[in-house]
Amino acid sequence: MGKLTLLLGGARSGKSTLAEKLAAQRGEHVLYVATAIPFDDEMELRIRNHQKQRPSTWKTIESPTGIGE
Repeated sequence: MGKLTLLLGGARSGKSTLAEKLAAQRGEHVLYVATAIPFDDEMELRIRNHQKQRPSTWKTIESPTGIGE
């Protein structure tokens, strides 16, 4: 079974940067769960930048709620 890491922290605390670094070190089978809500133009830009940074080989789920479903 693979390793699961949960990162928690406040807004702009570096969670995404750390998550992407850890995932890249673990190999190609990555499931990235993104929970941000684009509530303004700045957040929409930040989300788009994060999307561009992630490798296309990673499976990404973008959902602010209902992750366990």
